[in-house]
Amino acid sequence: MPRWARSQNRWAPACRRWRKLAVAYILATYSQDIKAVSVGSVPFLKLLGIVAGGWQMGRAALVAKRKLDAGEGEASFYKTKIVTARFYADHVLAQASGLAYTIVNGAAGALELSEEQF
Repeated sequence: MPRWARSQNRWAPACRRWRKLAVAYILATYSQDIKAVSVGSVPFLKLLGIVAGGWQMGRAALVAKRKLDAGEGEASFYKTKIVTARFYADHVLAQASGLAYTIVNGAAGALELSEEQF
């Protein structure tokens, strides 16, 4: 199995888990504590963007692999697609776990501040 495929296999389940964890927290908490959920709104948008970007990068890598295997198109371009997908997975998707943690656990620290402390 190529290295990029191992990377994809490692990150795909984790991204689904982080997304589900964050969404479950938002749905369970929103009606009880809207402020707590609001604190995580920007990290949630970042998480969504990072995971969606990873999904698209993964799709592009799979197409590139098929093209390379079939001997179609410019090999250099498709090899670069695979390398950039791997880079994204290792360097950008790695941020998703921290964002999910912030969404679920970050409200207490932010809500402890009074308006005068801002």
